[in-house]
Amino acid sequence: MAKYYVRPDGLHESIRTINGKRVPFRGKSDREVDKKILEYKETVKKGRKVKEIAKEWQISRESEIAESSRRVYSCAIGRLVDSVGDKYASEVTPQELQTQISDFARTHSRNTAQIDLAVIKMVFDSAVVAGDIATSPADKIRLPKHTVAPKRRKSLTDEQERALVAMEDHREGDGVSFGYFLMFTGCRRGEALALSYSDIDFKAGCIHITKKLSYASGKPTLEHHLKSANGLRDIPLLPPLAARIPKNRIGLLFPGKDGGVMKESEIRSAWKAYCREVGLNEIQQIDGGEIVETFPITPHCLRHSFATICYEAGIDPRQAAEIVGDTPQVLEAVYTHLRDGHRKSAADKLAEYATALEQSILSGEKRG
Repeated sequence: MAKYYVRPDGLHESIRTINGKRVPFRGKSDREVDKKILEYKETVKKGRKVKEIAKEWQISRESEIAESSRRVYSCAIGRLVDSVGDKYASEVTPQELQTQISDFARTHSRNTAQIDLAVIKMVFDSAVVAGDIATSPADKIRLPKHTVAPKRRKSLTDEQERALVAMEDHREGDGVSFGYFLMFTGCRRGEALALSYSDIDFKAGCIHITKKLSYASGKPTLEHHLKSANGLRDIPLLPPLAARIPKNRIGLLFPGKDGGVMKESEIRSAWKAYCREVGLNEIQQIDGGEIVETFPITPHCLRHSFATICYEAGIDPRQAAEIVGDTPQVLEAVYTHLRDGHRKSAADKLAEYATALEQSILSGEKRG
């Protein structure tokens, strides 16, 4: 005699309440139902697999973060799933997570590794909250002391800056070029592309930065929540720039061909044309004798040029950080790099003078 209910279709069924949830179990016999109940309890005891937990966490965060951040998080999630995704969260050890993050940090910048570490911790914290595990195996993992140094994006050389300004003086038509605007505002590319003439306050002498365009999804997306709390800001409208921006206009400052926001292909094409016009492109010969054109100067390089202008103008790094919309720590690092460069330049000048001095002494010339 069957101990479980036999349904009209002949299947044996038992409904159990497990962890407050009613779960039906069905099979061709009582023994098969018992086996399924036991397997389910074992699965519940183990918790869910990491890939399920990571997916749930990712979905829960989608409405809270910007499109560009979603893309970064998605890459970090992908690496975590590739590493331990098929394991139950309860089976993952701190040692293997530490190995994963340490190996990753050897070939990537510290900033990128920090993002991966943060995502790993948040995913396993969500597993604790959901009851999959009692404690997180990611609690004690740390970045190694030595990681890959971040690539330092360069600013324009003095010669390139002169070429950019000279070209602006000889441009046909009104308006301001994208490159000149970036150099004298320090805006991020997406911030500049989102600007309208209504964001420029000629009377107050400032530009209101309240939004940006993101291309992370492949199409331009307007975001009103900027990269950081410092992103929402007013930046000075410098006199050389103010003189070149037309007044009493409406619409976007840098529109696309259809009058709307620029598509990514448009900005890429326009930037290459601008670099060719100014002379910021490079022609190189690669292996095999092939001649190729490269574009080493990016819009972000002009942001670094603006930071250089701030440094040379004697602006404190904290004040400069407020203008460019970055943290004081980032600007201090940029300033440190610039100071090192200036010290090197001073050393070169001193070496030249010392050489000339020695020659003058040997030749019997009088000093002064």
